[in-house]
Amino acid sequence: MKRTTDLYELGEEIEKQVHKFGQEFHDFVERIVPAPSKTKDFRPEADLITSDKSFRIIMDLPGLTKKEIAIVRKQNVLIVRGEKEIELADNEHYKRSERKSGAFVRSFAIPEGADVNNITASFRNGVLTVQLPMGSADEEVTHIPVQ
Repeated sequence: MKRTTDLYELGEEIEKQVHKFGQEFHDFVERIVPAPSKTKDFRPEADLITSDKSFRIIMDLPGLTKKEIAIVRKQNVLIVRGEKEIELADNEHYKRSERKSGAFVRSFAIPEGADVNNITASFRNGVLTVQLPMGSADEEVTHIPVQ
């Protein structure tokens, strides 16, 4: 059992390092070649929390409604999609724009042993929480409603 835990922790560390490298590379490219539009890529950060009873994903999605968020499970991957748009009236223009906007897609590997038939998602005060109880796995594609 210890070996499985070590492999899972190694997988998490590799995922963190790849994510960190990807973000640093994206930031570097953005500094060298700025985006042609004024919109900025919105890439919400996520917390992954595990215990022996559950696996949770928590994402801050300010400015979105639950209707603008889609969550899909395909095999052993949970995919969260959405789009944050900031619209200006015809006579308005930005003097400064610091808030990020745009479409996003985040994918998360579902841990072995998660009960994919009982995934729940809730969205309150701009925070999305997806919870997977630990149990048995299923291989079908499932859409998860956001409560």
